Amino acid sequence: MELFLNANGWGMMFGVPSAVVDKYLKLATPSQLKVLLYLLRHQCTSVNTEDISKALSINEELIEEAVMFWEQTELFSSVSENAPAEHSVNDTRSENAVSDAKPAEAEKIIPAAAQRSSGEVTLTPSEIASELNRNPGMMELFRMAEQLIGEPLTHMQQRSLLWQYQYLQVPCDIILTVLSYCRSMDKSSVQYEEKMLYSWWNKGLCTMQQINDAIVKDTESRSYHGMIARILDMKRPPTPKQREFFDSWQTLNVPTDLIRYAYEKTIEQTDKLSLPYMNKIITEWSKAGYRTREEVDMGDKLEKNSAAIKNQKTRSRKKSEIPESPMADAYRSLVYNIDE
Repeated sequence: MELFLNANGWGMMFGVPSAVVDKYLKLATPSQLKVLLYLLRHQCTSVNTEDISKALSINEELIEEAVMFWEQTELFSSVSENAPAEHSVNDTRSENAVSDAKPAEAEKIIPAAAQRSSGEVTLTPSEIASELNRNPGMMELFRMAEQLIGEPLTHMQQRSLLWQYQYLQVPCDIILTVLSYCRSMDKSSVQYEEKMLYSWWNKGLCTMQQINDAIVKDTESRSYHGMIARILDMKRPPTPKQREFFDSWQTLNVPTDLIRYAYEKTIEQTDKLSLPYMNKIITEWSKAGYRTREEVDMGDKLEKNSAAIKNQKTRSRKKSEIPESPMADAYRSLVYNIDE
């Protein structure tokens, strides 16, 4: 298809650095490109995130993320501290400066100290672009990741994927597998995927089979958590501490009907959901070997009877242990010889 550019509206123009197309077009999101064009159009005036947000109908969080993205390139720098707007950008470098800039090597993201997340990495768009040019596999990873999350990757997401691939040395197929699993949970977030994968990687799960097994186990755990949350009529997702209680019950293989019974007894005793109290009940039942409500009721009945017998014996023993009055013999002699 042939394209013809109509120049009738070129009465007023502004320049766009060639590097935007040559290096960053495949990295930038639509919102980042819109912000860039707005900044280039208003490069001689001071603007802030609120102005840009109103003009482009983009929320300020995305505006700030876009400004941060372009500030890390060789194209822009933020305004001086004397400028009235904190997030203003009005310094555009020449195309010559762009063409003369030397891109940094992406390998710099691997320092000597251990990194626990991609947030500890300083990785500019130029370094990401250099790595994509050097490694076509990364471009394919970015493309597949965008399809899974359903939107263009932000700079932080690109940095996360590159960190996983290059620093953790995780194969692309494993990254995409974990990202796909996160999507199945309605958590289509690269940052969420990074935390999950890093946790498994630290446990030595580094093969596709091990990762698949971890996903199966995690799926079962989440299904169990959801089931228990429904039994307890919880309106919010369980907290990490609450999930620890759930995991302990799952490890003990406590029947769900017994969990429901423990919940009912907890409400009767405390008039509220108290997982520590409920956990104590379940732990005691588990130690006693109870598996059904009937066994619990029978055990409670036997315990009450045993306690009653014990109390009766204790009362009898205490009664027999009451010391006799020194006048007892004289009293008995008087009674027995009252007619004499």
